[in-house]
Amino acid sequence: MRYGVVVEELAVKVMTQLPDDRARREVMALVEVARIDPRAWPDVRDPGSMEEIREAFGRRCWTQYLPHAGAIEVRDIGWAG
Repeated sequence: MRYGVVVEELAVKVMTQLPDDRARREVMALVEVARIDPRAWPDVRDPGSMEEIREAFGRRCWTQYLPHAGAIEVRDIGWAG
């Protein structure tokens, strides 16, 4: 099964303010890691886990995301470069 990515308005705004294409690629690589990580997906046996905001950290960036059925919703992105 292939999952998608939904990017919230705040995260889109941050992406446009990153310093260069290298930074955007690094953030998108982190988003992809979160998207394909099986531990990122909610436990269907635990309805409370469906609403947990998760975080992933890269070398110079981080993201907060919410897993949904079929996609992760990127809520926020940070850059420390």
